[in-house]
Amino acid sequence: LGINTVTAWALTTSEGIILFDAMFHHNVEETVVGSMRQLGLDPADIKYVIVSHAHNDHFGGAKYLQDAFGARIVMAVEDWEHMRSWPQLGSLAPFPRDDIAVRDGYTITLGDTAVRIIATPGHTPGTISPIFPVRDGGDVHYVGYWGASAVSFLPPEGILEYMASADRFARIDRRVDVPLTNHPFIDGTLMKLEALGERRGGDPHPFVEGNAGFRSWMTAIHDCAGEVLEQKLQAPR
Repeated sequence: LGINTVTAWALTTSEGIILFDAMFHHNVEETVVGSMRQLGLDPADIKYVIVSHAHNDHFGGAKYLQDAFGARIVMAVEDWEHMRSWPQLGSLAPFPRDDIAVRDGYTITLGDTAVRIIATPGHTPGTISPIFPVRDGGDVHYVGYWGASAVSFLPPEGILEYMASADRFARIDRRVDVPLTNHPFIDGTLMKLEALGERRGGDPHPFVEGNAGFRSWMTAIHDCAGEVLEQKLQAPR
């Protein structure tokens, strides 16, 4: 779900839908609700919206989903506060009502599916990166949903925290074999969707990269942040 620069993801379970991120408030009806209906999903089935971090391209649509469908909003303890203090980009998004505040290791369970919350601070104080199972036919895979990407606006200590989070997330669960995030230019979503449309019986699923592929992706994220850190430290003061 989403647009070419920002995405949200719907996870179907035996008792409803868990949505990962909520897009902007000004386009949530089109990019989330409308797209779900095009896919044959009923937005009234959204039970939880797990917000990766408190920037308005990800939490912006949460209040609408909360009001329209009664969805529970999940965010890290730290980011419920950060949401209200961080200067938003573009038009101001309405804040969702306080709801579920989570910490590292918390589990959201809906029907037959459990989502494990991993704290990955750095991009924001309360960025979270969920791990959850998905199915491709009879095969079970595990998504590692990296919660945030940019570091250029952070001070050096924030980048170091981000890098430590990336290193920890890469190693935390060796079952993870699907790298995913909320910006499609980071995880190659658009190319993978094109490949998925051309997939034939017996072909590997383009989103499944194995645990080695996932760890390699996270290493690249870690190392890119390290390059930004080096540039900041070398910049004239």
